[in-house]
Amino acid sequence: MNDLAKTLNGESDNAQRIGPMLVARGKLSPKDLSAISQAQTQFGLRFGDAALKLGLVKQTDVEAILAEQFAYTQRPASTSKLNPRLSALFQPDSPQAEALRSLRSELQMRYFQPNPQRSLALVASDNAEELALTSANLGISFAQLGFRTLLIDANLRNSNLNSLFGVHPYAPGLADRLAGRQTLAPIPIAEVPSLWLMPAGTRAPNPQELIAGAHYREYINQSQQLFDVVLINTAPMDANHDAQLVAALSGAALLVTHIHQTPTRALASICQRLRDLGVRLVGSALYR
Repeated sequence: MNDLAKTLNGESDNAQRIGPMLVARGKLSPKDLSAISQAQTQFGLRFGDAALKLGLVKQTDVEAILAEQFAYTQRPASTSKLNPRLSALFQPDSPQAEALRSLRSELQMRYFQPNPQRSLALVASDNAEELALTSANLGISFAQLGFRTLLIDANLRNSNLNSLFGVHPYAPGLADRLAGRQTLAPIPIAEVPSLWLMPAGTRAPNPQELIAGAHYREYINQSQQLFDVVLINTAPMDANHDAQLVAALSGAALLVTHIHQTPTRALASICQRLRDLGVRLVGSALYR
């Protein structure tokens, strides 16, 4: 009997019901299931609400099961090292998170499909902190869809991604790999399945030479084969040409701007510089 037939006949896959899943995790006993069922009947509650009313489980236990059933990322625990400014994780119902999902959908339809272009540079005229925050949240948003997502910090001058993901500020990363100091794999983000981070690494005296070299090109090409989506955080364009090199290799860029703060002349200059290099501007993200 197929799944549809089971549903029409009132049957269900018991293994996927919240009660047995909580029992399997050691959060409930089989005896608790009977008490919860009685409470459901008595108070007209859903299973999770009845279990909470009886004090048999915690809210986080129920949220973890729902996250598994509906394949979404559970909100991190209060003890998480991740920065609360990662709204895609900590405030999934906020306007900011909804805007990120809209941006993700636009990029998914217009750039990453139907002919996958697997890497995208995120650029800005200034404000490295907000640029990194946008890169991080967008990476989380793609990973929440199940895309194998790599977030690369190519801001080798002043990294901000480490602090957002609770990575040690002196952790080795991209610069060390490009310089041949270490062969490093990206760091999996435990709270976000399908998301990996390649931090900037040791602050190098020659960041532009590292990005312009053959090792960077090889690393990006390799990453594009291993991941569905590669997002590259860059250094602001008002101080150096690092981001132009990154964008030129990716072939496309997303422009991050701050509404009422980023000068129009600066934006026009960035757009022209990137177009002159043959970089496709796929859109812009506005910070308020």
